[in-house]
Amino acid sequence: MRLPWELLVLQSFILCLAGSQTDFWSLLGVLPALEADDSTLHGPIFIQEPSPVMFPLDSEEKKVKLNCEVKGNPKPHIRWKLNGTDVDTGMDFRYSVVEGSLLINNPNKTQDAGTYQCTATNSFGTIVSREAKLQFA
Repeated sequence: MRLPWELLVLQSFILCLAGSQTDFWSLLGVLPALEADDSTLHGPIFIQEPSPVMFPLDSEEKKVKLNCEVKGNPKPHIRWKLNGTDVDTGMDFRYSVVEGSLLINNPNKTQDAGTYQCTATNSFGTIVSREAKLQFA
């Protein structure tokens, strides 16, 4: 069993190596990586995953937004899938990715209804979001 002063010395040593209190607790696994210093290299982490959307067919708004917010260092590259197939934003002008979120202009029930997922990748890894259904009513 360690004496309290030994634990204090050990904590001080680890704190010195970590560089900050936040890094110390992250190092011990107490704080999630989200709270680590932004300069720390790490894989992608979801800040916000997409949620299901019910788009009214008679909507005045002719856009659908599926949210995906990701943090990582280096900055992750975001891709979207519809029913397991990559959404090609270069081939279909209706789709665009803005700050990670997928915008669909003039959504069409036949082409756009289905299950979407956001994928974020950087040199430290890849994460895949939960599924989010886009439905029309």
